[in-house]
Amino acid sequence: MTHVYKCLVKFGHAGSGKYLEMPIFIRARNIMEALERAKRFRGVKKGNLYRTGASVLQINQAS
Repeated sequence: MTHVYKCLVKFGHAGSGKYLEMPIFIRARNIMEALERAKRFRGVKKGNLYRTGASVLQINQAS
C-alpha cells in the first residue's frame, strides 16, 4: 500500500548558494522510500553535502 508524503525540499544549484524551498508530493510505501525519491527528484539540490539528504528539510504524511 502506498501513501502520499509532502516533502519540503531545497531547489536550486548546489554550488551557487541560491536555492528555493518548495513542497513536493511523493507517492511511496514508507517514509524512507519517500526520502530516497525526494533526493532524486528533478531540480532538488545534489551537491556533495546534499547527497546524504540535507536537501530534504521535512517529510509529512499527507494521506
